[in-house]
Amino acid sequence: FVAGLSDDELEALTRGHGMMNSPLGAPGNAGVLGGVIPGLREKGVLPVVCADGPAGLRLQKYCALVPCGTALACTWNCELVEELYRLVGAEMKHYGVDVLLAPGMNIHRNPLCGRNFEYFSEDPVLSGEMAAAITLGVQSIPGCGTTIKHFACNNQEDNRIHSDSVITERTLREIYLKGFEIAVAKSNPMSIMTSYNLVNGVHAANNFDLCTKVARNEWDFKGLIMTDWYTTNNGPDCTASGCMRAGNDIVMPGLPMDHENLEKELSEGTLDIRDLKKCICRVAQTGWMS
Repeated sequence: FVAGLSDDELEALTRGHGMMNSPLGAPGNAGVLGGVIPGLREKGVLPVVCADGPAGLRLQKYCALVPCGTALACTWNCELVEELYRLVGAEMKHYGVDVLLAPGMNIHRNPLCGRNFEYFSEDPVLSGEMAAAITLGVQSIPGCGTTIKHFACNNQEDNRIHSDSVITERTLREIYLKGFEIAVAKSNPMSIMTSYNLVNGVHAANNFDLCTKVARNEWDFKGLIMTDWYTTNNGPDCTASGCMRAGNDIVMPGLPMDHENLEKELSEGTLDIRDLKKCICRVAQTGWMS
């Protein structure tokens, strides 16, 4: 299938539709990927609709409001959380949403972090168990999936695009990666979203060690890895081609500059077309084709 795609179709499968609230999805969606151009839709690639959480589903429809991540973690009740998110998955199906951009599962490291309410805990094991329960609930509904985020070390909102988490490997693995590892092993989420920040000097979205060596090679993660929204719009140190080389499959929401960067690096040979096609193969294997 991938070998039969045109250059324009190959490029389109590496990015979203270019906006939030895409006309290809339910009003209020966070963006669409997959069949974002007519040529792909004619080949049977469906538009894949994303919606934000973090306390249920966020659309312009009347959606159920469920407790935030911290409140759920206070229950210590994985069975209850899984049952709750089975209902969220059913609501996703009803409104035509394929991917929930949740659960957020970063560590409660700083009490001033503006998004702590949607994360679970200062405990990576509890965070991993809760994220797995949410994923199992949502993904019990055929065609619906979750996105565990933000991978990794996204521990503050202030200056989150330029902050650098300088960290030892032991601390990284025992605290900041452990929850993600548990969620991948126990629930096989549809996707992982990389974070804005740097980890030891390298942007998380351009970090081969995190995206490929750890998530894919060590944890055997089979799903999609996508960027956070507008990650590549913040300077030359984090590019769409860098995301592809690192192991991201989709750059979201997809900007003209991403197309220009991919085209430039492919023509110059700094991005190998085989790396790009690996990403596209993973997109094509997710089951979003009619």
